[in-house]
Amino acid sequence: MLASYYDRASAPLSQKELNPILSSHERFVAYQGGQRAQLARSRLDGLNLANRTLAEVDFSGASLVGATFYRSNMERANLFCADLRYSDLQAVNLTRADMRGASFKGANLSFAMLDGADMRAARMMVMDAQGVTELRRDHGDDRDSASGLNDGVDFSNCSMKNASFGNAKLDNANFSGAILEGVKFKGAQLSNVQFKGAVLTGIDLNDLKVPPEALAGCVLDISEQAQARAGQLQARLASHENWIASENGAPAVLDREDLRPLQGFTAGRRLAGLSARGVIAIGQDFAGCRLQAAKFENADLRAANFSGCDLRGVSFRGANLAHARFTDARLGTIRLSDTRAILTALSGANLTADQLADANLDCTITELGLE
Repeated sequence: MLASYYDRASAPLSQKELNPILSSHERFVAYQGGQRAQLARSRLDGLNLANRTLAEVDFSGASLVGATFYRSNMERANLFCADLRYSDLQAVNLTRADMRGASFKGANLSFAMLDGADMRAARMMVMDAQGVTELRRDHGDDRDSASGLNDGVDFSNCSMKNASFGNAKLDNANFSGAILEGVKFKGAQLSNVQFKGAVLTGIDLNDLKVPPEALAGCVLDISEQAQARAGQLQARLASHENWIASENGAPAVLDREDLRPLQGFTAGRRLAGLSARGVIAIGQDFAGCRLQAAKFENADLRAANFSGCDLRGVSFRGANLAHARFTDARLGTIRLSDTRAILTALSGANLTADQLADANLDCTITELGLE
C-alpha cells in the first residue's frame, strides 16, 4: 500500500469499521437519524467510499491515499489539507467542497464536478503534547518551495477529463502533468497556478488568463499539420503489418509523431517491433495489439489503453504512462529467433505498481525496472 504522509501514530480504520460510520452519515443527510461523520485526520488509505452520500463529511487532514470515491456525492465536504494522492474520484460531485491545501497528486478526477470549490493555499496547524506544530507534506517533486506552490492544491498528474472548475478559487494550485481534457475554467480564479506539461485539449485557453510561461510544455489540441499526416501514418502501420505477415512491407518508424489523429485505427493491430520513440499518444487505444519488442521510449502515453496487449520486450524507458491501463496485458520476457531474450523495460517511466495489478507478468516488477 502507498505510504501516508499523515499522523503515523494513529491507527488506520478498517473497511469493516468505516462502513457503519458512512451508513450513519447517509441516514443523517437524509434526515433519518444517524450522525454526521467526523473523520478528520483519520487514516483511510485504500478504503472503498464509492457510490456514497458524503455531503459535508469532515475529512480535514485525513490520509486517503489510494481510496475509492467513485460517483460519490461530496458536496461541501471538508477536505482541508487532506491527502488524496492516487485516489479514484471519477464522477464525484465536489461542488463547493473545501479543498484548500489538499493533495490530489496522481488521482483520477475524470468527470468530477468541482464548481465553486475552494482550492486556495492553506496549511494545517496541529495542537499536541509538544504544542502547536504544522502538518506538512513532502511531495518529493521539483517545485520551487519559495514560490508558495506547495501550499496550494496539488493536482499534479491527475486525470481530470471534463471536470468543471467554474468559479473555483485556485490560487497556487499545481496542475503539472495533469490531463485536463475538456475541463471548464470559466469564472475560476487562477493566481500563481502552474500547468507545466499538462494536457489542455478541448479547453478555451482564454478562460485561463495565465501568463504564457505557466503553460510551458503543455499539450494542446491536435494541430492541422498532425491531422494532415494521419493518412501517411496509417499507411506506415499497414505496411508494418504486411512486413510482419509476409515481409513484403516495411517496419514502421513513427518516432516523435503525434499519433492522436489515429484514434480508432491502432487497436488490435500486429505491431511487433514498432519504433514509436517520443510519440504523443495520449489516450490512444492500443487494446489487443501485439507490440512485442516495440520501442516507446520517452513517449507520452498518458491514459493510453494497453488492455489485452502483448507487451513482452517492449521498452517504455522514460515514458509517461500516468493513468495508462494494462488490464490483462502481458509483460515480461520475449525470446527471439536468434536466442536473445528481451525483457519489458519500465525504468524511468512514470507509472505506479498499482497500474499493473491486473496485468499478467512473468517476472517481478523490480525486474521490469519499476522502482
